[in-house]
Amino acid sequence: MKNETLKAVVLLNIAGLLWGGNMILGRYLADFLGPWSIVSTRLVIGGFIFILLLIQTGELKKIKHITNWWTFIALAIFGVIFFQSLLYYGLRLTTSTNAGLINSLTPLLTAFMAAAFLKEKLNYHHWVAAAVTIFGLLFILGEGDLTNLLLLNFNVGDLLVLGAVISWVIYSLIAKNAMIGMSPLLLTALGVLLSLVVVIPLGIYEAKVIQTPHLTVNAFWALMFISVGPTVLSLLFWNKGMKVIGPSRASLFLNTVPVYIIIINAVFLEEMPYQYQIIGMVLIFMGSFYAGLKAHKPKLRD
Repeated sequence: MKNETLKAVVLLNIAGLLWGGNMILGRYLADFLGPWSIVSTRLVIGGFIFILLLIQTGELKKIKHITNWWTFIALAIFGVIFFQSLLYYGLRLTTSTNAGLINSLTPLLTAFMAAAFLKEKLNYHHWVAAAVTIFGLLFILGEGDLTNLLLLNFNVGDLLVLGAVISWVIYSLIAKNAMIGMSPLLLTALGVLLSLVVVIPLGIYEAKVIQTPHLTVNAFWALMFISVGPTVLSLLFWNKGMKVIGPSRASLFLNTVPVYIIIINAVFLEEMPYQYQIIGMVLIFMGSFYAGLKAHKPKLRD
């Protein structure tokens, strides 16, 4: 595995770990803030950090040379506004099991859309990796018996999570093209900063009219964590990793999110994983690392 590819695999795994923490803390914060209050707060803090990073790296000067602003507006809409709002509202109305099952569709949707719109060629290595990771995830969700998946009930929350998945796939495809000749930092930062125009008014309205925020000390630190880790670092690491191995292969690493949720629960909440969860985790990591091992610069058809 080349150093560049190995770095991409590590970054994508860290992104998955941080997003796993976001799932746990996002559900915890639902008792203290409304969805838009959570989204607007984390993006304001994350946006401030991105501005500091742009200044420190000198990337801020490059903004004046940007001409394709509609691309970045689309990134803000699909990757931040739609994705964040649909996910947080969906998690309030569905189970984490259903959300994880729906999330497992991401690699397949990404592969099909990348082939259709980016003309990305996928070899059998990708499909082997996709099959192994998805089977591992389904094994966990079915608690070791895949027939249990037939007993799951789906509701409006599931449709919202599916909408979030589709939004993320669209974001990834747009970001892949937009990163040609542009740093992942500048692209990620602009997507977050442009979204503030929408999320701040919605957050203020929700806090005043719908659900008044009340924070404990623990809730405050949870909000700080998701504002820095899942908002700044995960998005930045995701775009850096995706730039190397492509959106289709990178999407396989999203299936590590439920794995990291299990690990976090085991470490911090002392909820030890069951045997079927361990087997599923091994399969998911095997598939993800296989995708990274066989990754190369995506070939585009003429």
